[in-house]
This record gives sequence, structure tokens and C-alpha cells, in this order.
Amino acid sequence: MTRSLADLTALKSELTNDPNGLGLTLLPEDDAANSVKLNEVLDAQQVDRNAIPVNEIAQQVDRTEYNGLSLADRQWLDLIMQTGSVNVSATGQVKQGLLQLFGPTTETRAGMASLLTEAVNRIEQLYRQGILEQGGYVTPSDVSQARQVA
Repeated sequence: MTRSLADLTALKSELTNDPNGLGLTLLPEDDAANSVKLNEVLDAQQVDRNAIPVNEIAQQVDRTEYNGLSLADRQWLDLIMQTGSVNVSATGQVKQGLLQLFGPTTETRAGMASLLTEAVNRIEQLYRQGILEQGGYVTPSDVSQARQVA
């Protein structure tokens, strides 16, 4: 996949400034190592998930806490759980609704909150932040091209 000039310019900035402290350099002999570092999935690089499969949500629901919900809340949760996945975009009403069902100190709420983000590599993080036009991964060739952008 060919990267745009805008992406290569953003990658050069990443190599130059290394804002996440990955140990990136502008040395040609480090192109392969830089691509490995940029492609590594790190827990510190979290992004919002767009959708969560309902089976992952179901695994987080504590049965006792579920039984403590009002009938209307149980019915709403049951309705949500009949879909294949739940859109949990940052502004999603479903996300807020799911979190509000359970108290702030409940196991279910903590479990659901943990599903809202996922660890990604730096390239995917930059893509989801709107900095890169293309996510996924970079090759040593991409790094080399980025390094050479004027």
C-alpha cells in the first residue's frame, strides 16, 4: 500500500519528535527497527473502540448485579444484547446507557468500561486520531520514504 505525502510527512514528524518515547530515529540504518517500534501494539496506546460484540459485554455482566436491575433496565439490556454488536462511539447513547445501568463501583460497570478502548500500534492510533489517512502498519520502506520527505 502506497502512503500519501501527507502520511509520509506525519510519519517524518513522528520519527523526528518521537512524542511517545518509542526510541525512533532518523538514521537510515534504523528504518527496519523504527517500523517494528511503530507497529508494536502497546497498552499505553489506547483508542476508543467503535463497536463491541455483545458476547464480550455479556461476559462482563455479573448475574447478581443484573438481577438487581429494574425490570425496565433488564428489558433494555436484553434488547441491546440481541444485536450482534454495540456501537460505542464516543458520543453513543448506548455506551452511556450501558454504563449508567450499573453503579460506579460495580464489577459489571468496571468490566464494561474496560471494553470501551483497545490497545493499538502507533500507526493505528495516529490514524484513529485523524493524523494519518491510512492505518494498519508501516514497512521499513514507508519509514525510509518518510525520513526522506523534505
